[in-house]
Amino acid sequence: MSVPVPEPIEPQGYTIAHLFSALPSFFLGGMFLITWIAPDAFGEKTISYLMLVMLLEFINVHAAGFMGTTIISDSGRWIKTLTIIGLGVFYTLFVGAFALAFDQWWPMWAFWGLVLNRLLGVLLGKALTGQERRMIETSWAIGVFCYVMLVFATIILPVPAFGVSSEVIARQGFTASGLWIDEPYRMMAFGFLYFTVIALTELFSYKWTFQRGNVARFFRR
Repeated sequence: MSVPVPEPIEPQGYTIAHLFSALPSFFLGGMFLITWIAPDAFGEKTISYLMLVMLLEFINVHAAGFMGTTIISDSGRWIKTLTIIGLGVFYTLFVGAFALAFDQWWPMWAFWGLVLNRLLGVLLGKALTGQERRMIETSWAIGVFCYVMLVFATIILPVPAFGVSSEVIARQGFTASGLWIDEPYRMMAFGFLYFTVIALTELFSYKWTFQRGNVARFFRR
């Protein structure tokens, strides 16, 4: 009995569509870099807002794995819809906790905007091809890989403070403790590197993952 050969994922290189897909990540990466160098460029408490962005991104990366698995499953459209809504309600508890701690409620709207975007893809989208399924798996795996590796890199390696002085840190009004709280320039470096790498990956349609080994395959071992 012959074993079916999976449909290969063919990287498409650079296209205008990929550029528009990568622009939000490039924008966020630029905000982290500018704030790292000139902390007051976007306001006195921008560092605290960007820290909340990275915490929200952690939730998004975690949720994307379960929601992506639901989207590429063989379940019916309404089963997928109800599952994604249930996952959204579950993760809202964590997003709400972060929002309450920072006294900022925009993360709730941002998170549910992402959830609704996935729901529209399920309700209005056509059936996924094998290549599209593996692209969803790969994009999630790359997000996890980059988040984890860059967190460790910016914790272990020396990171310059640039404009993030003790006076700037004091203005943020942090009430918790931890490395990101005590040395927020490490978080700024992490945000800049993370979103820039994600943007470049999206820009070239994950091309590097196929040239140097598929990251998704690494997570399936």
